[in-house]
Amino acid sequence: MLTVAYHLLTEAEPFSEFHGGAISRWAANVLRNSTTAVVVCPFADNTWKFPSEAILVLPGLARYRHLRRYLLRLPWILHRAVLEWVFRPILKRVRPGDIVWIHNRPDFAIALTPHIHRAGGSVVLHLHNAHLVEWPDALMRQVRVDRLVFVSEFLLEQARRKFPLLGASSVLYNGADEMIFYPPSGRQEEPEIPIVLFAGRLVKDKGVHILVDAMKFLAQQGVKLQLHIVGSSNFGDGRETDYINQLKANAPTTVTFLPYRSGAALGDLFREANIFCSPSIWDEPFGLVNVEAFASGLPVVSTRGGGATEIFADGGGILVERGSAAELASALRQLAEDAKLRSILGKQGYAAFLERFTWSIARTQVQEIHRSLSL
Repeated sequence: MLTVAYHLLTEAEPFSEFHGGAISRWAANVLRNSTTAVVVCPFADNTWKFPSEAILVLPGLARYRHLRRYLLRLPWILHRAVLEWVFRPILKRVRPGDIVWIHNRPDFAIALTPHIHRAGGSVVLHLHNAHLVEWPDALMRQVRVDRLVFVSEFLLEQARRKFPLLGASSVLYNGADEMIFYPPSGRQEEPEIPIVLFAGRLVKDKGVHILVDAMKFLAQQGVKLQLHIVGSSNFGDGRETDYINQLKANAPTTVTFLPYRSGAALGDLFREANIFCSPSIWDEPFGLVNVEAFASGLPVVSTRGGGATEIFADGGGILVERGSAAELASALRQLAEDAKLRSILGKQGYAAFLERFTWSIARTQVQEIHRSLSL
């Protein structure tokens, strides 16, 4: 009998190309065409074109999203009981040899692992963020899974410093969809005014306000450069926040705001751009948009810290200090005025993408983890 791998998304992660985030994208690209994987989620639509039998929507998980903030204040024994109820449909399904792959929720792993082990299954906890380090120590020390997976060496080393006896662990990089993100075809004419692109959530951590300030510096210097900002406050959410309104009020005329895009429409914007910028001001665990820029043949201006060192280990961009509009402006000006450098960095990034950041590589690593758990 075939073993099944159940991939548990978070309570805030719909399985949707338009409304989902990086975890939804990971599941869609890595599990596509699998005959043994089931995506477990609070909501799903048909945008990823998965067969219905490969998706299990748990209404309880959607309700849990609204209760979570209150449950976190209660004793763990009560919180655990709620999680056991939410995931009861999965716990009933698990058979010997099955794998429950939990994405980004150590508390899910703590609550469910004893039940899964009793049923003869294995548990993988895949950390896309620093929750293992940042959440309460006493609770996180109860994590007892068969394999820990981290989205970057940065996250793995961070966890090892806090928990020296971490157990079996792997690093599994995210990728970019080659059907959506790819370089423009044919020889491109050098633009009179290069376009720099930002794509992502319009929240403070992403540093968009620093990028807008950098564009003001460049406008004052007479540098020919246009910025396209594409995104929203959350995936597929068109509501404008105070932060977004402040961005628009502060932006010079060289900045254009575009609505949220996903899929092929987003890939088109990458191919229309000449430079990509990710001005993040926090310890970004990985930074998927940088890899999507690599796949599109774009040179990148990004910030030091988090997983950036790993992504840019083989070139592909210019790294500046976080929060420095002056350094960001200097790097953007350098690329705006040097087409040859743009070409060199774009080729470096594309080579790095092919070497380390395709979804096929991630898929192979997942299969290797499955095999190791079945030994």
